[in-house]
Amino acid sequence: MGLTKKKLTVLVTGSDAPGFSSIVRSLMASKYSLRLIATDWKDNLIGRYFAEKTYVLPDNKSESFTSELLEVCLKEEVDIILPIRTDDQISLAQNLKQFEDNNIIPTIITPNPKLMDIVVNKRKLLEYLKKVTKISVMDYYVANKWSELEKALELLGYPDKPVAIKPSHATGSRGFRILDKSRDKRKIFFEEKPSSIFVTPDDLYDILGESFPEMLVMEYLEEPEYTVDILCYKGKTSAIIPRRRLQMLGGITSKGIIEKMPKTVNSEIKKIVESFGFSYNVGMQYRRKKDEKEIFRLLEINPRLQGTTIFSVAAGINIPELMIDMALKKFDFNLKLDIDYGLVMERTYFELFQKNDEIFPLEEKKIRNDVNE
Repeated sequence: MGLTKKKLTVLVTGSDAPGFSSIVRSLMASKYSLRLIATDWKDNLIGRYFAEKTYVLPDNKSESFTSELLEVCLKEEVDIILPIRTDDQISLAQNLKQFEDNNIIPTIITPNPKLMDIVVNKRKLLEYLKKVTKISVMDYYVANKWSELEKALELLGYPDKPVAIKPSHATGSRGFRILDKSRDKRKIFFEEKPSSIFVTPDDLYDILGESFPEMLVMEYLEEPEYTVDILCYKGKTSAIIPRRRLQMLGGITSKGIIEKMPKTVNSEIKKIVESFGFSYNVGMQYRRKKDEKEIFRLLEINPRLQGTTIFSVAAGINIPELMIDMALKKFDFNLKLDIDYGLVMERTYFELFQKNDEIFPLEEKKIRNDVNE
């Protein structure tokens, strides 16, 4: 009798992240038979429901994060790590050799910590794109104190034009605000939820004060906004899957459509991927330049699997599965990947419940009740 091949063991970090369950379901839909391990710094029902084993680790900014993650990998005989938080990628890039020496493959976008630092810092990224990649970027200024921010607003045409601000180092929509004099504060109060991203300069001053961490003050780019999944390996792009955001909830797409972008954007994406030498999966966000229908500018790069990765999976490109192919050196670079353009996604809530040691969705609770009757 031949030896039975063990299941591939994949560890997914960030089980409390919004996109965790959809990424796990993408893995379940893959061709691989997987044993799933999950980690996060917070205990949660989602990880314990979907994964065979879960571990609570220190915050990924902690000095012990990497060593404890490696300990889990060795204990569970992990083959591949799929990190879905940005700072997980940073820690793994800084300590990559420890994992590779133990035959563990972290699927990070770059093994170069310096390039990773550029990707996650909005100012450094824009500077790199201008100077190294020679790509046109949005108009922006850097501010560390209120007088600099006021000057930047003036240079960008505020209050006649809306202006966007965001911390240089922040993930997701954290710290992102729009100053728009044309917005009706009364209308915002009565018709928008308290999470509105629109603020006035007075509101902003009350939050920031005279000095603050480095902020980017940027030209405001219009809708539509596109989130783009890029499948790539060592600088070669294999697939670009753009989806236009139709609705947002808490900074995450709640409704969208797979839709082509101008060819110039695809060419720019390939140039960026080649310049950084990106591998596996990287997310990019684009918005249209005001009054320029075909001109889009890059907002940011997300060095991780994105919360709406499952949208690309449904469109025919199972990115988590193909990342595993790449990690195992089984990816066919001649594979023709067809994208289902026009596909619409709308998110609905999915609840989990816990009773004693059992975690289950409502459907399973009903089945149990019927059986008990």
